Amino acid sequence: MKILRDESGYVLVLRGLQVLPGGKAAAATKAAPAPAAETEGAAGTTTCVVPHCCFYCAWCGHPILLPNDRIGSPFGNPDARKIEVRSIATVCPTCKHIGNYSMFRSCRGFDTRHKIVHASSSGETELLYWLQCVEATCPLRVPLFAKLEDGVPLGEAEAAEWLWDDLTCASGHCIQQIQLDPRYHLPLRTPAGQH
Repeated sequence: MKILRDESGYVLVLRGLQVLPGGKAAAATKAAPAPAAETEGAAGTTTCVVPHCCFYCAWCGHPILLPNDRIGSPFGNPDARKIEVRSIATVCPTCKHIGNYSMFRSCRGFDTRHKIVHASSSGETELLYWLQCVEATCPLRVPLFAKLEDGVPLGEAEAAEWLWDDLTCASGHCIQQIQLDPRYHLPLRTPAGQH
């Protein structure tokens, strides 16, 4: 097996017939296949790594990872976005504060530490509600996402413990606390583009 690297960083692996200097060809030696038990063990540990939005909690500094595709890719390429928002809201699993987060510099909730990272997926990320601020003329709604870990269903009692301190829309208008039931999820897109 021969490994070639090009300028872009891609790796090309050549197997089988290889051209040697001087124009002669040589057959590559074949390695014995690995036992089936070893192959099954390696396949069982394989995990899928996908892009996540990594936000840092404003209260405790804990990183919050949300799969980018499950929240509608709001901070990615404009052609790839499923929802058009300037910020999102989510709950920190450590301190239970609901905060608004953005990757747009001009918006409330922006932090230079927020970034897109590749990580393995765990649990489910669901849209719970479209939050509206107290300013009646403000068109900016904020989607509230929650990450639900496998085997740990959330109910109204857990949602009642979430802290709504300083939650705002992207413009900085206050969002008041509402009753939430995490058992019911909303679709990411609604008919006719309404939120």
